[in-house]
Amino acid sequence: MSSSSPARRIAARLLCGVAAATLSAGAAFAQTDGYDVDTEVEELVVVAGVRTLPGAVAGDITPELSISPREIRAYGAANVSELLEALAPQTASGQGSGGRPVTLINGGRTSGWAEIRDLPTEAILRVDILPEEVSLKYGYPADQKVVNIVLRNRFRAWLAEGAASTPTQDGGGQSVMGHGSLLRILQGQRLMLDAKVTGTEPIYEGDRDIEGGEGDFRTLQGKSTDVALNAILSRPLGQGVSGTINGTFESGENESRLGLSPLSNEALTRRSETQSGRLAAAASGAYAGWQWSYTGELNREQTKTNTDRTLETLAYTDRTKSTTTSAQSDIVLNKALWELPAGQVSSTLTARASTTRLESEAERTLISQSTDLDRSIGQLQASFDVPLTRDGEGLGEHIGKLSANVNLGYQHLSDFGDLETLGAGLNWTPAKPVRVLASFTRTDQAPTMNQLGDPLTTTPGVRVFDFQSGETVEVTRITGGIQDLDASQRDVFKLGFTYKPFDQTNLTFQANYVSTRTNDAIAAFPSASTQVEDAFPERFVRNAEGELTIIDARPVNFAKQSRDELRWGFTYSRPVGPQPNPDEFRRRMQAARTGQGAQGGQATQGQAAQGGASQPAQGQQAQQGQQAQQGGRPPEGPPPGGGDGPRAPGMGGPGMGGPGMGPGGPGGGRGGFGGGGPRGGVFQVGVYHTVAFRDDVLIRDGIPELDLLDGGALGSGGGSPRNQIDVQANYARNGLGAAVNAKWQSATRVAGDTAAEDLEFSDMTTVNLRLFADLGMQPIAREQRWLRGMRATLSIDNLFDERQEVKTPQGITPISYQSDLMDPVGRSVRFTVRKLFF
Repeated sequence: MSSSSPARRIAARLLCGVAAATLSAGAAFAQTDGYDVDTEVEELVVVAGVRTLPGAVAGDITPELSISPREIRAYGAANVSELLEALAPQTASGQGSGGRPVTLINGGRTSGWAEIRDLPTEAILRVDILPEEVSLKYGYPADQKVVNIVLRNRFRAWLAEGAASTPTQDGGGQSVMGHGSLLRILQGQRLMLDAKVTGTEPIYEGDRDIEGGEGDFRTLQGKSTDVALNAILSRPLGQGVSGTINGTFESGENESRLGLSPLSNEALTRRSETQSGRLAAAASGAYAGWQWSYTGELNREQTKTNTDRTLETLAYTDRTKSTTTSAQSDIVLNKALWELPAGQVSSTLTARASTTRLESEAERTLISQSTDLDRSIGQLQASFDVPLTRDGEGLGEHIGKLSANVNLGYQHLSDFGDLETLGAGLNWTPAKPVRVLASFTRTDQAPTMNQLGDPLTTTPGVRVFDFQSGETVEVTRITGGIQDLDASQRDVFKLGFTYKPFDQTNLTFQANYVSTRTNDAIAAFPSASTQVEDAFPERFVRNAEGELTIIDARPVNFAKQSRDELRWGFTYSRPVGPQPNPDEFRRRMQAARTGQGAQGGQATQGQAAQGGASQPAQGQQAQQGQQAQQGGRPPEGPPPGGGDGPRAPGMGGPGMGGPGMGPGGPGGGRGGFGGGGPRGGVFQVGVYHTVAFRDDVLIRDGIPELDLLDGGALGSGGGSPRNQIDVQANYARNGLGAAVNAKWQSATRVAGDTAAEDLEFSDMTTVNLRLFADLGMQPIAREQRWLRGMRATLSIDNLFDERQEVKTPQGITPISYQSDLMDPVGRSVRFTVRKLFF
């Protein structure tokens, strides 16, 4: 793809993607169906004007974005894992290393990601996205955003799901998935059992147009089978204490072909097997004025890998086996310490202990070696929030509300020594729609156990581009751990701005400037370039003719790494079509309780059974919310139902409902299908632009810096794009919807020894489209009751089959940068059918 007119191409492709989504959902405008009584009532509770919402995160930092059940449906996501993937533009952070955000349930800590990932989106009442600084209140470092998932207080369903996907290119890569689960939520108790099996077929070089390929003797994507089992039980334990236990088992097998053996007509293969098990627990409660939250877990993972190799006339197999066993336990304490004129000083204290053992065995070139590593970590962390001014009082009359945070941490690693963390921040609200956050954090970081002690693995026949010769060559690549890595020190400065200009319009503008400096940065070994080879000559082996034959790609320390970026954009959401109102729903619920129909007729037994048990509490809470909005209760008063206000961090309790929820409170019902009357829809759009002002690496002292924005590169995918744009658009109504996610990144360049040896990487636009239909919400479901709770989804990833093009100044694509080598899948289509049995 040429990079001569990126703006025109991105505009055309994004418009095509949005147009396709809109046309596919257009038929929904003319259709009507029943209100989802349970879900719509929950949405009213959320927007009823109450300052403290059920399951809200405590503290003075409000969410950057709150997503209602109707808006969640518009993403077409089946579970939390898919939802967070769809929310990537809103949850991306420049402060961390690109991992998942910190995820909470009902404002409280969880036993781990496995407790959250498989929850169906139908069980979610609300999703809040908060800035990185909130993670300090939960005992985590402030390097990822926080996502708070508030669950419905009542939900019960069995789930069955099947999916099949395939690349649109002929030959290989097909995948099938089977998934079943059970979820029950009732009055703070939650039970979930989940099982998933996935199988993926290989893609051979013979299936794609590969110059110099080896046909069916080499795979571009291996054959794999994965099994995952997950079980969660959460319940109150008495005396205000709630607890969760979570167990998981995962198994995976993969087989790849590495090319034709020179000693036979068979392919060299690599076979790997991985099995892992995890047992985790979480509990929360209160004691002597302190709110406390505890988590603990045990993990064991074993990986075996066999790799066929040849040496002259000898054929043999390299074998590696690694076993990692770990245990971790931590406790987080929260308490308001004392009162200042501007408010209470709150504290978060964290104590964490962990131990890890890594045992590895390797037989390489018929020589055996073994490594045993142990690491124990003791960690203490403290965070203090100090209010400086109160809005409308004293100095706050002139500058608004201002608070400060100070946090510090200490770690002792048995195999590495002491590490420290120090941070501070300001949270300023000069006016109601504006928030400014500023923070600075200095963190010492140690290499991981795997970076230090993973067994050596040798992979023959890896294609790389040799900048010294200007040719693509096949090398033997060595990976694994290396024990002489140093600790790094990372400084992060952030200045964030959030602006919500309208009370009645769901529009939010955000801008975050992040500046990062890392000394002795620990990184994966960069791609082969002349600058990298000059910095690490001992990692490259050439034969007598100067041909590159071996690359030692184990991790390294860079002398210094620097990056400055600005990420800014907006999220907008608006209802489409007729919308519910509190008076109408109170009338419907009263009619249901008295046996009358929603329109004054006779209610069906199905409607009464589905909504009657939960409606008294819902009606009371909706009324109280309206009273709060009309001034019936002071704005600073407790939430509906006489609750005590927000819970302290970690005190939501796994699976617990919000304050003021009686038995069968908001969230009643079994998935929310049925009813009568028109259903409103929703349209959402989010656009975010990331621009990098600086991104450079000093690999070693005494050599020039690598400017990743102009000629430098660390990975095989080229340099760092100066600009990236993320676009997300969703539309849903009457159970039909479409979601589009698009990403564009600018072109990059990798400099060789001379201009004639440069590589140009084109700009790239990727558009993913998801079309879905909740069949139980369609008129046909009134006659075909088996369609209730059923959803069909058609997903197309990389809608326009976009591939990045890599060219030399002469217009030649190096063999190792052929599009089918870089992305053998390309465009893929996935069809999913899932059914909830209530």
